[in-house]
Amino acid sequence: MYRGIVAVAFCFCLDSAHAQQTIFNVPSADLTDKGSIYLEHESQFRTWEPGRYWFGTDYFAVGAGYDTEVDVTLYNTSVPASGNISAGVGFRSVFPLLKTTHKSTELKWTVGSQALISFEGRGTGYWAYSHLSGRLPKLNTRLTSGISAGTRQLFGENTVHFISGVEQPLTKTLSLMADWYSGNHSAGYLTAGGSISLHKNFTVFAGCQRPNTSRVGRPGLTLELAKIF
Repeated sequence: MYRGIVAVAFCFCLDSAHAQQTIFNVPSADLTDKGSIYLEHESQFRTWEPGRYWFGTDYFAVGAGYDTEVDVTLYNTSVPASGNISAGVGFRSVFPLLKTTHKSTELKWTVGSQALISFEGRGTGYWAYSHLSGRLPKLNTRLTSGISAGTRQLFGENTVHFISGVEQPLTKTLSLMADWYSGNHSAGYLTAGGSISLHKNFTVFAGCQRPNTSRVGRPGLTLELAKIF
C-alpha cells in the first residue's frame, strides 16, 4: 500500500511542508504558523480477519502566534463503534531552547493540553503532555521523548505514560518516522512509516501499527492526509 501511495504522490509537483500536528500520534515539535490553518484526517485500520476495524481521528489547528496554536480534535469514531466518541479543545506551545539558525542543533520544549468532552455520556476529562526534542548533528534526525497523561474520554482509561518519536528527513519532501505510546490503553501502539509532501501544502503519511500487548488491539495500518491553508 505504501509503495502505491508514493508512486501516486510523485505524479504531483512536490513541495515542502511547513507544519505537522503529530509525528503519527505523538504531538510534533513543528507548529502551525501564525494565521495558518492545519487540517488532517487520520484513519487507522485493519482490512483482514480476524479483527477488522477502522478508527478515525480528525484534527483542526490554528496558529495563534507566541509559539502557540489552538486546536480542536474529534476522537474515537470507529467501526465497530467505540462507544467513546469525544472532542478535545486546547492548545499546544513549542518553545525553542537553543537560539541558532542551524536546524542540526535544534532543541525544543513542547507542552500542550486539551479539555475532553464525551459525546456518549462519559463526562469530561483532560489530556496533557510535555516533551523535549532535538536533532542529531549532521544526520538531522529529530529525537523526541516525554510524558503524557489523560482520561478515559480519549484513552479508554485514566493513564500516565511515556511518549517518544524519531523523525528522519530524507529530502525536502520525504521523511521516515516512528512514534510510541507506552502502556495498555487504547493508544498504546508503536507506529512506523513515512510521509511525503505534495503540491499546495498537502502531506500524506502512511505507516504500520503494532500494539504493545494483545489487550491494546491488533496490528494494523495508518493513513493520514493533511492540508495547510
